[in-house]
Order: sequence, then structure tokens, then C-alpha cells
Amino acid sequence: MVFLRRGLLAVLGMTWAAALVWAWWWFDGYHNRTFERPAHFAAAQVSPPFAPGRIQVMHVWQAGCPCNAGHEAYIADMTRRFSAQGVRFVRSGSRAAVEGSVLAGLPFWPMPEGWSDWPGGPALAIWDAEGKLAYVGPYSDGASCNSDSSFVEPVIRALLQGRSVNITQQDTVACLCELKE
Repeated sequence: MVFLRRGLLAVLGMTWAAALVWAWWWFDGYHNRTFERPAHFAAAQVSPPFAPGRIQVMHVWQAGCPCNAGHEAYIADMTRRFSAQGVRFVRSGSRAAVEGSVLAGLPFWPMPEGWSDWPGGPALAIWDAEGKLAYVGPYSDGASCNSDSSFVEPVIRALLQGRSVNITQQDTVACLCELKE
């Protein structure tokens, strides 16, 4: 009887250890896989979310993407700063937005049908005040973004100064997740 109990405990212990190893392997594999990948952004001219007259920015977001974590603080800061200067913001991609985040408070605008091959999120599109598409692409070339590493800051500043920008096709390496509803 004692041997049977010890044997049963040994089997249960090995099963528990194997389950822990598998769980660690799965978790590590999902969260440590490389999301930085080459991407080609090319977007056909589509009408902006709102009537022309102001610069418009569309955040393209995928809920649950590990790449989001490195961009959220920057997006909140950028959205607040440029909203104060008259820039309008919307979100697209995933309908779900993290409660309490700046994205949750933005209106949702579905991805235009002509952009069905959008490479992923987090990324964005920017229209100038006349409604002409000025930029499509990632926030930066890495897994995180700030004012210094942002591709977006120079574009919005140039548009606010009345200068023309046309970056609607680019090859890049960025942290992106595929978009899915």
C-alpha cells in the first residue's frame, strides 16, 4: 500500500512538472516570438474619417498585440498634445480598446475596403487638412515609441506648418500584429 501511494504521488508529481514545463514553453513561445518583421505599407488615397479642414490621424490597433505595450504611453501623450493643436483622431482595426486608454475614448472608424492588405498594427494613417493622405506606416521602427524615435512627430509638425508630406508607400521593419476582428 505504501509503495502504491508513493508510486501514485511520483506519477502525479511528474505529471504536474510536465504540465508546468509545457505551460512555460507555450507562454514563452507566444510572448517572445518575434513580432518585428518586414512590412510594406502602401495605401490608396481614401477619404479621411471626417470632413477636410483639419489634420486627421487614424490609429490602427489590434487588441491583445504584445507590440501595443511599447506604444500606449506615447500614443496617449501624442494624442493629447496634438489634439490641443486641432488635430482630430480616430481608431481603427480592432473594435476592442483597453478601458481607460486614450484609444477607448476615440471614435471607431472601420478600415477602408481599399486597405484590405494593411500589414498590421499598431500603425497609423495621417491626412492633411485638405483631406489628402500624407502618411501610412508604423509609429516607429521598433517595439516601442517615444517623441525621439517616432516617424509620426515630424509628419504632423510639417503638416501643422503647412508643408506637404507624401509618405504613402514604404518598406519598413516594425513590431506589428496581424489585424483581425
